[in-house]
Amino acid sequence: MKRIYQVLLHLYPYDFRSVFAAEMMATFDTVEPARRTAELRGLLAGVAAEWIAKLTSHRSVRARTMPDLRLMRPAGMPRELWFGGAGCSSDTSR
Repeated sequence: MKRIYQVLLHLYPYDFRSVFAAEMMATFDTVEPARRTAELRGLLAGVAAEWIAKLTSHRSVRARTMPDLRLMRPAGMPRELWFGGAGCSSDTSR
């Protein structure tokens, strides 16, 4: 049943999953076996709620939007290096 839960976690939007998936798996591991079916149902209800929230609210006012970690530049990495010079000049002599 744990494997099913892991697969179903991938139904969540990426931004939600990247923040909460590890915590959700840890919680599922601590739940007694008799409650795991209820946890699966709760996961499916949560998936539906997150997608509805994501798809029905405007991006500029959506308080539930989390940053897309795939697009964020790591701290300390120069802009020129991260973007590979696309649109950024690495020539500092100007």
